[in-house]
Amino acid sequence: MLKKTHVFLLIAMIYIAGCSSVADYHSEVESLKVTPEIGQAPERIQLPQGWSQGTREKFWFTSQGSRIIPYSWFTWLEQADRQALFRDAKHMEMLRYLPVNSSRENPSGLPIGFVAAHDNKTNQAWVGMTCAACHTNQLDYNGHKFLIEGAPTLANFVLFYSRLVEALNETNKDDSKFDRFAKNVLADNYSNGAANKLRTTLSSVTLAAAERLIVNDLPADYPADFTSYARLDAFGNIQNAGTAFALHDLSNRNTPDGPVSYPFLWGTHQSDVVQWNASAPNTPVIGPLARNVGEVIGVFGNLSMDKAPWWKRLLGLEISYTSNVDIEGLGRLESWVKTLRSPEWPAAYFPAINAIKAAKGGELFANDCASCHQVIPRDQEGDNYKANTTPVDEIGTDPATAWNADRRCAETLLLEGTKKEILFGDKFAAQSAAINIPINGAIGIILSHPKKSLEAGLRPLRTHSSSASTDSTLAAPLTSSADEAALDKAVDSHDTKVEDYVIQHLRARQDIAATLVTEQTCGDPDAILVYKGRPLNGIWATAPYLHNGSVPNLRELLRKGSDRANRFWVGSREFDTVNVGYKTTEGLNEFRVNDEQGKIRRGNSNRGHEYGTQWTDQQKWAVIEYMKTL
Repeated sequence: MLKKTHVFLLIAMIYIAGCSSVADYHSEVESLKVTPEIGQAPERIQLPQGWSQGTREKFWFTSQGSRIIPYSWFTWLEQADRQALFRDAKHMEMLRYLPVNSSRENPSGLPIGFVAAHDNKTNQAWVGMTCAACHTNQLDYNGHKFLIEGAPTLANFVLFYSRLVEALNETNKDDSKFDRFAKNVLADNYSNGAANKLRTTLSSVTLAAAERLIVNDLPADYPADFTSYARLDAFGNIQNAGTAFALHDLSNRNTPDGPVSYPFLWGTHQSDVVQWNASAPNTPVIGPLARNVGEVIGVFGNLSMDKAPWWKRLLGLEISYTSNVDIEGLGRLESWVKTLRSPEWPAAYFPAINAIKAAKGGELFANDCASCHQVIPRDQEGDNYKANTTPVDEIGTDPATAWNADRRCAETLLLEGTKKEILFGDKFAAQSAAINIPINGAIGIILSHPKKSLEAGLRPLRTHSSSASTDSTLAAPLTSSADEAALDKAVDSHDTKVEDYVIQHLRARQDIAATLVTEQTCGDPDAILVYKGRPLNGIWATAPYLHNGSVPNLRELLRKGSDRANRFWVGSREFDTVNVGYKTTEGLNEFRVNDEQGKIRRGNSNRGHEYGTQWTDQQKWAVIEYMKTL
């Protein structure tokens, strides 16, 4: 979205909303019954990153409005092929989400980032995801487990969601499984009539969940584990949430084949632009709010665009925008991200950094790397900075993400003839760049709630970076230890296709999986596609590398593209302090750069970014040692 758009949007918000104060924080889960967690969460060591324990827990469990299924359902849903609960700590750990114990903020002992969102109309709680689900991680070393706030998750979202749909489907099909589910969910309100009503609702929710699964499915010639652990095509999911679901045409979709590694959060609020392709200006007030609303649209924000009633059309508003986005929650989450700091190499637990070698590496980095990845002293991490951008053709890394984000097309349907920025700008033609549709939706959500939006946008400005905790000690472990020896073997035999009545119903309506938007070019054909270079503070804790997670560690990144490993295991939490990344000889899934014919698969290229590959081995190890200090 252009900065000019942000300026006009801010003026419109102020005009509509007037002045108001920022709402106080209220827990959204106080009314929920505490249910014991299933399985123990492991003991983890927290690194000092500017947050108190209270801030950590609020960030983990503050809703942004995402809704997946009813909260009580998620509490009691069993896995598809066994009676063990879906939220069982071992199962969630296999999916690489982070189990924690029950607490006031987390009544059902759900993993970090899985939160309650209330429907004010029905007073029903839903489970959804918040920022922490994708931007909190654990790395293991020498028997210790370290919690890194704001780090990219190792989670496999696609596997999580397909297993969730399978679990819902099996619960609906299997009478004994449903009976156990209904008695737990309904509790004292259980009756045959109530159970029948619950089953009807379960069928409807399962069908809607399966629709999302299929809309975001890959072509048949892609392997089921293409997305895998530690990455997701976020742009693809956001675009489809707008083009297919918000516009109510499931065929109006694109294939999410440009996955990215989840970016780390520290420094996000301070950058002038965000997203891997630098597409979102961080204009004060509106910039962070707009990008966060767009993010929620992609993760179960349930955006809907419909023809406005006649009285709104008299005011020039042709479309009504509804969603579950929690704008106030987004303001709180952004204010905490603003105070987050990068993690320091934990010298008390990791091998000591060779200061002499690191100093030599620092000189090489300053000469050859700092023009793209500026060095920001730790005491200046709260200051704003301007990120570097490099043309995709120059950097040479996989172009799929940048191309998909800017050039993919979609039908505009009921948006045709309306203004792209709602109150101003050019009008939509019959077809547009797909990303313009969720952007239009984000603007519509913001303008539909001007007072809340203005309050949420102002909240981070009222949060001073100096409010970050200055505690420099390692915090106490979070919870009791647990045995991780036996991971769920289902990951090896998993079939991502949902069977039975759900698919049959969908196929009868439309063969969505076979319907693809043709690869036409939309957007500005003269615009130069770019990727963003940002400061590398805390880079040691953010493997795998490159925007698409195709390089496992810093040592591999300094090899020439043709020499980099094109097969390695992902999903291991065991940290490699020498090469700086995760153990690659074993894991939960094998990442493969090439397809079955030996050609680089679109979205998986590990080529490009050859900066530093000309150094000697001694120089490369020196730079790696230096990057441990960042």
